[in-house]
Amino acid sequence: MTELPGRDPDVLTTAELAAKLGLSAQTVRRMANAGQIPALKTGKDFRYSWQAVQQVLRQPHHQPGVPADDPTDQQPTEQPRKGAGYRAQRRARTGAQQPAD
Repeated sequence: MTELPGRDPDVLTTAELAAKLGLSAQTVRRMANAGQIPALKTGKDFRYSWQAVQQVLRQPHHQPGVPADDPTDQQPTEQPRKGAGYRAQRRARTGAQQPAD
């Protein structure tokens, strides 16, 4: 990735974040629209803070309908559905890097 002069390297476009997470740009946009990852809407697209996205994706899952800070939050007994969001969270938690092209 080539950095532009004066550009904050922490701020990523949708395509750049998708490449870092190993997801499609469409999946990243859906996650941003759903509020699953922090994003700033810029016109028709988004900008993302890599540090903020990593911090959010490293947080453990909680059961839907239970506040995240609820101490009685119980882990589900069945396996959670493992879609693209799960894989991105796992990569962020483990610090896995995509091989350079």
